[in-house]
Amino acid sequence: MLKSLFSRGPSIPASKLPSANAFVDVVVAGRASRSVSVDAVTPKGIVVRGVIGRSGESAVMLYDTGLGRLRAATKITGANGDRTTLALPSRVTSASSSPGSGGGAQKRQTVRLDALVPGTWRFAPGGKGTGEFVKANIRDISRGGCSLILDRELKRGTSVEVQLRLREGGAPLVLLGEVMRQERIASSGRFSHGLRFHGIRPEEDHAIVEFINRRQAELRSRGLA
Repeated sequence: MLKSLFSRGPSIPASKLPSANAFVDVVVAGRASRSVSVDAVTPKGIVVRGVIGRSGESAVMLYDTGLGRLRAATKITGANGDRTTLALPSRVTSASSSPGSGGGAQKRQTVRLDALVPGTWRFAPGGKGTGEFVKANIRDISRGGCSLILDRELKRGTSVEVQLRLREGGAPLVLLGEVMRQERIASSGRFSHGLRFHGIRPEEDHAIVEFINRRQAELRSRGLA
């Protein structure tokens, strides 16, 4: 289905394009980079949430897939309401590896892991956590963010702290995140919030990478990845 979806456009495999609800960093006409979420990928282009520029302006996208961190040059083909459409790129290149730099390891580190992890959360106005942590489910963990699943809806731009334990017996990580998107889960009535992490320290980044690689190895050993 995905292969046929793009057969009428540039010959870029679907695996090299961002997926719906993924985060994409976009630089438009030399402006500061913006992180937006993908609403849809169609033969007509990549639709992202928010107005990031004017039709005809050039843009560069940076995003993570199972192949690693990728870069693609494109153009804005339309902006309507709170959505912007970007043309499907004709070429996609790696943005995270170079000859001799261990690109294979980098690819493993940048992937987003679709795993459900129990955790807790609390509000963090001004970047400082306040109040007691409350139980939550956390999934889609990556070095740059995660999905926070709650019974209540949080507004876009809300700052929160999430606490999760990535290794049995290890100390929990407390990470600062910003709500970049939210959507209602029809099957449960709960709300999924896409968080972008801020201020990740090297040891926290290492713990996330280690967790992702460990879980992927477990899935491969069971023939599930």
